[in-house]
Amino acid sequence: MASKGLIKNVSRRTFLKYAGIGGLAAFGAFSALKYPSGWTKWLSFGQKPWEIAPGVVDYSLVAQFEGPMNTDGVPQAYIDNPDMRILNVAQWYDYWPGYVIRNFTDYMNKKFNLPACEARWTSNIYTSNEELFTWVTQTGRKFDVMVPTNYTVETMEKAGLLVNLEQDWIPNYLNIFGRVPSAPTTPFYPTTYTDPGTGLPATIDYPGFAAGDPYNNAASVDFRDPILNGYAYRGNTTTYATQKPHPGGGAWSDSNGIPTLDGLVAIPYQWGTTGIGYRQDVFRQQDIEAYGWDVLGLSSYTNPDSGITYDLTKKRMMLDDMREVFTAALKEVGFADQERLGAEEVSLPGSHPEWRNPAPPPVIFPPTTEVHKLDSPYNKLYQWSNNEVAETKLQDSADWLNGITGTMWGFNTPQQGPWLVSGTMLVDHAWSGDIMYAVRPNLEPHPPVDYFVPKQGGARWIDNLTIHRECEKLWLSHQFINYIHEPEIQATISSFNLYATPNAWTFQILYRDPSFSSPTWNPAADHRIYSDIALGTYGVPTGSYTGQPILNRCEYQKDVGVQNSLLYFQYWRGVKF
Repeated sequence: MASKGLIKNVSRRTFLKYAGIGGLAAFGAFSALKYPSGWTKWLSFGQKPWEIAPGVVDYSLVAQFEGPMNTDGVPQAYIDNPDMRILNVAQWYDYWPGYVIRNFTDYMNKKFNLPACEARWTSNIYTSNEELFTWVTQTGRKFDVMVPTNYTVETMEKAGLLVNLEQDWIPNYLNIFGRVPSAPTTPFYPTTYTDPGTGLPATIDYPGFAAGDPYNNAASVDFRDPILNGYAYRGNTTTYATQKPHPGGGAWSDSNGIPTLDGLVAIPYQWGTTGIGYRQDVFRQQDIEAYGWDVLGLSSYTNPDSGITYDLTKKRMMLDDMREVFTAALKEVGFADQERLGAEEVSLPGSHPEWRNPAPPPVIFPPTTEVHKLDSPYNKLYQWSNNEVAETKLQDSADWLNGITGTMWGFNTPQQGPWLVSGTMLVDHAWSGDIMYAVRPNLEPHPPVDYFVPKQGGARWIDNLTIHRECEKLWLSHQFINYIHEPEIQATISSFNLYATPNAWTFQILYRDPSFSSPTWNPAADHRIYSDIALGTYGVPTGSYTGQPILNRCEYQKDVGVQNSLLYFQYWRGVKF
């Protein structure tokens, strides 16, 4: 987003560069810096009166300190003390329109008859997860609500920085992609619009599908399930091995997979993917998609249609982000090794069959027995993960990177979109939302820039709403999170930043309400934003996405721990410096 002249000229997608706690330790070890004393005091907050264990809130105890609720449902402390109505919120810059947050005051006044509520955030704008993490571990800054990325949620949870959430105070949580609840929520703001076909008012209700379909979206995507979204659930060592044990010593969910009282610590805010941005007036789509990550190693490209040969020297760029760079390299090198080996259990000179990872099993979507076969890069048998820790794999990936960086421009995050628009770069490693914001497909004309996830695979990520352990305004913080997931509010946010909403109701609003689209473009039908979930394909805003599966090519990055982060940083230094 640097083209807008924003703070520090750094993209909001500049993630925690050194992989959470382990990365910060790696930075200290390799730069001979002494650890700041704050890093050793992550768990020194002292147990709050409403906690039954550090970071584990018993919400029945909260009422003893916030007071009984009046007939409007407001705890007495917020009525008696105006200072209790002011929230301190930490957020990525340029991630929501300011007037939406100002309108939280009106929302609380109308819904709860509680005036003068406010969410203050403009002095708490950060440009990376690392910056946010530093604030809460070194500087003593205290927040009520924070918006870290999925693997930073895991890092913060391990560091004792988060509290569990009270789902009864966030009914709009059920609007998130997942199974249809028995009693859908009721929005505070009406979801009405003018039907362009009839000219009459129409209402968009909670999304329901064919009888027997248990999901609130046609693609059966679930951002609420604890197994699929383990980073958001405390003590989920089943699918997130690096999670710390459950504080209560018990299971992290009940027998039906429903989170326990102290299980949920994060609620999705926005999400996206990592792939390749490129100039459409240089590359043919079929050519660059056939290359995938290999395009970053090309020194030139001849367009078969125009016959023009383009010099790509210093016209290619990668993100200045260690984990993202190694994700691209691991996917490219692993896929190439897979192709050399073929689908058979054979060993060829120079290959390493013992390094290959089992592919995920096919997914069966209930209530039918239809098998969703995982496609590329799982179209053979094995694929490397973007969370690899084997030194041999990291060495091979570093070798590939060292082989292409000599003719690349280098590593840069803030200019990933603007430099494609200006033609300074012809192809780059990029985040979906930053490229879409640069393209502005809702405007005409827009620049000839496009985005895709390579066939070899990439990363996916979710930014999340969380509550800091130092928060002492728990009820109001929950109301703010619930407000953000009002269907109309989320639609306004997503139409502003062009990132993907995790809110299924909002997704329907974006698709059906013409005020959130243009005559030639619909955000919910654009697979560059919504991948397989898209209700169409870019340029064909009807039906469902019918192209090659995208999300099963993408993995969530996870905190790989201190020692493994040291290993990553060792290779990263060799590549970058």
